[in-house]
Parts: sequence; structure tokens; C-alpha cells
Amino acid sequence: MTPEQTVRGVAGPVGRLGGAWMFDAGTAARGTELGLGVWSWYHCGRGGVLGDCDPAVLVAAFGFFPPALQAKAWSKGLAVLPAAEAAREYAAACADWGRRTLPDDPALAALLEQAMAAAEVAGLPVFAGWRALLQSSPLTGAGRLALALQVAREHRGANHLVAVVAAGIPPLQAVVSGRYGTSNAEFFGWPQPWPDPEAAREAMLDVETVTDALVRPAYAALSESERDQLVTGLRALSLPPGSAGPGRTGRSVPGR
Repeated sequence: MTPEQTVRGVAGPVGRLGGAWMFDAGTAARGTELGLGVWSWYHCGRGGVLGDCDPAVLVAAFGFFPPALQAKAWSKGLAVLPAAEAAREYAAACADWGRRTLPDDPALAALLEQAMAAAEVAGLPVFAGWRALLQSSPLTGAGRLALALQVAREHRGANHLVAVVAAGIPPLQAVVSGRYGTSNAEFFGWPQPWPDPEAAREAMLDVETVTDALVRPAYAALSESERDQLVTGLRALSLPPGSAGPGRTGRSVPGR
């Protein structure tokens, strides 16, 4: 399997499996136990790898959410937990979900981690933070596979943001012109009115092509047989019915 085929082969499974844990009832319950609201748990948990930064840094790194929503969620969350602690708790929730949902497949986790270790981090701060969490984690088995999937998801998502910015498409326009249209604008919390989705539809198709090209070097670092094993293994994974949330499995960025 070529690196290009691998990129397309892993995109779907990584998107679905790498984000499903965020919609899990157990993950939500842990946020409640910690005293965090839904948006604070998500933004501080996922973005906590950036440290106790100004909300504008979170806005810059995530890219596709309304800045006011993010600033409020971040500030409220940091009043409860330091950013680094929130990230560790979020990673633990990811691993817990993996142990309940995924098979114990250390070979598959190792292949995915090997690809992510080969990826460049320039311009990808959230990915870099999550990769550091994975590399320093003592996790094994299904918990480590879940965390590796989350890291791979951040890798594609961050490169997608780079591609959108390079194309000169504003965040909200990218959201509504991406694969899931205005439903994602609503899901992400953008207030109406929304721009015409058709205004950047073709441009977003080009963005997907650029995203694939940016992601490619990580998977090119694997041998052909390793790429075959990775795609086959990821495609064989499945989720229990209803475990991925209301039709938005793994969608943290538009056009994924």
C-alpha cells in the first residue's frame, strides 16, 4: 500500500475511533465529577496540553470554534483545574474508554505510534502536546491504542487547519463549506447568520487534498507491509452501537 493510499485508508477509522471517546457517557461523567461543564471539559481537556495560556492561544490552536465560546469555556475550566491536570484527566478518560471498547492490540498501537513519532510538529501545537502525552505515558494495551488514535486524530486535524489557513478561508466559512455543512456550524456553537456554504465548497475539496499531502510523510515513514497492517487493523476496529455520539463521530474539524 502506498503512503497516499494509507492516508486515505486511515482517515476514516482515525476520525471515527479517535473522537468517539469524547461523546462517551463515561467521559462526560468524569468531567462532571471534576466540576467541569461540557464545553470546559472539552476545551480544557483537549487544549490543556498548551498549558495555562491566554484564551487567544487556544482559539489559534483549535481554529474552528467561536472565539467567545472558547474563551468562556477555557476561563471557567481553568478556575477549576490547571490546564496540564485537565489534559491528564482527559487522556485518562480516553484510555478508560479504550479499555472498555477496543481490543488489546499492542502491534496496532505501536504502528500508529511509530507513524506519529515520524511526523513533523511545526505549526501543530495541539498535536505536539498530545504526542508528548502518549510518548511519556506508561499505558499499555487498549488504553494505549485509544490514546494513539487520539494523537493521530489531532495530527490530521491540525494539518487540516494549516491547509484551511493557507487557502485563506475564514474558520466559519470552512465549517459550513466542509463535508457536514451547517450542521457543524450549529454543533460547534456558531451563532447565525452563517455564510453561504457554496461560497467555498470547491476550495474545501482542494483543502482536503492539501491535508492529505501534509499528513502523508508520517505514514511514508512506515514500510509497505507496515502500512498494510496499519490500514487493515484500523479498518477491522468497530464501535458498539450508539457509542459515537449523534452522527458526529470524531468530528473536531470540518471536512474531515
